[in-house]
Amino acid sequence: MKKTNRKFRSNVWIDITFSITIILLTLSTILLLFSSEKRQEATEVPQKEKVNSNPPVLIEEIDSNYPGVKIVTKTSNDLNAPFAIQYPQSLHNSFNEEIVEYITKAQTNYIDLINKERKLDENVIGELNISFETISHHSGNYSFVFVTTSNVGENTLGSMEIRSFHLAPESGESFTLVDLLDHDSNKLDKVASLVRNAIEHDDSLTEHLLQDEIDTHTASLWKNYSNYAISDEALIFYFDENTIAEKILGPTIIRLPIEDVGGLLSDKFKPEIEKDQSLIADKPSTEETVDDQQSTDDGSKNVDEPVSKGDSTTETPPVAGKVVALTFDDGPDPKVTRQILDVLKKHDAKATFFMLGSRVEYYPEVAKEVQAAGHELGNHTWNHADLTKLSADRISKEINNTSSIIENVTGEKPQSFRPPYGAVNKNVRNQTSMPVVLWDVDTLDWKFRDANKLLEIIQQNTKDGSTILMHDIHQSTADGLDSVLTYLEKEGYSFVTVAELNNR
Repeated sequence: MKKTNRKFRSNVWIDITFSITIILLTLSTILLLFSSEKRQEATEVPQKEKVNSNPPVLIEEIDSNYPGVKIVTKTSNDLNAPFAIQYPQSLHNSFNEEIVEYITKAQTNYIDLINKERKLDENVIGELNISFETISHHSGNYSFVFVTTSNVGENTLGSMEIRSFHLAPESGESFTLVDLLDHDSNKLDKVASLVRNAIEHDDSLTEHLLQDEIDTHTASLWKNYSNYAISDEALIFYFDENTIAEKILGPTIIRLPIEDVGGLLSDKFKPEIEKDQSLIADKPSTEETVDDQQSTDDGSKNVDEPVSKGDSTTETPPVAGKVVALTFDDGPDPKVTRQILDVLKKHDAKATFFMLGSRVEYYPEVAKEVQAAGHELGNHTWNHADLTKLSADRISKEINNTSSIIENVTGEKPQSFRPPYGAVNKNVRNQTSMPVVLWDVDTLDWKFRDANKLLEIIQQNTKDGSTILMHDIHQSTADGLDSVLTYLEKEGYSFVTVAELNNR
């Protein structure tokens, strides 16, 4: 009996020992897995913090006014290397891949150049802007003309590049000048001759021509004329900086009126024949309208004439009590701007919208809605470039082209100007007589993208007479605006435009 009990106790201890071993092994495995996950998290956290240490890149995709074309916008407000990139996307992969390849290459070159310069100066900053214009043709084809400007360092005018891409939206095929001229080299000879003649008779180029380069870059070779666009009014060629004229002028643009080249074009691209005599008779009126428009545009620099100020003062009596000027930059946007308009209407508030010309071109209806709602229209340049790094000629074009399209679309001239990033110097001020409008309350809505933070910053910094900076391209701004206006109303503020604030 004693023998049996000893054997039984021995088996029990074996079972217990085995169970404990299994438990210990299980716990060890769990601890190893937990430790592994912790190590992985420890490895990933610095990467995440590194990514979040810079402002996020905002990517938006919205419909354009052109059938089959969407607009993609990528922006970063990184203080050292900001960029604003806008490009089209179609229904066709081959075209989209071509565009993305161009954008990616431009972005890579920009970053590479900044990194190279930072080896010499760690504080060097840069800027990249890519915008595009869509030129449509009665054949249904599109020419997309990209303008890429980049600046690295404070003491450089940077560079500007123009590149064109072409799309038949239904088939997805591209078309070249070879297609336009029926593969006929004799027609190319005639086009080359017209281009050289246009260069020689362009008074704006006379003092800047690079005579040694012109013959090479305008020779009758297809490759010399691959960078082009076609509209119903003209055949347009783009020549790189330092090929036709001095670099400070940027790329050289030569426009050949369609009546001069129409006979050379293939049937698909020939000008439309207007058989109706009344339509033909209307042509001079159209030209006169353009001339009148040009005269108006030339005069748009004088927006601060005493008469205009007098009218504005008469229509807008001084506002008593505490006031703030609400301002919105970088629009119009087909979604966010409209939401902001609804909130402003709810509070019976007026604001000033500093618009980008490139966005007015694509969302003219939204710009009209801003004007129709009684808000003030401001000029924020065409491409959102740092104007202090550009030549006087390019600054003038950024401002004047924007004023022209805003007036053409809305019927109203911009009455004030806000330089992108608030970057302004004497050279910038000399290119416009519009008052330069900055701000004293920066909501940093582009950085935080947080409706609650928007209210917090305004609560902490707003005072009587403040000009508040916001952006009508961020959803969080639209989401937080109602609370902001409710707070300001409770604090006794009324809302005025920049012009009203200046007349106070």
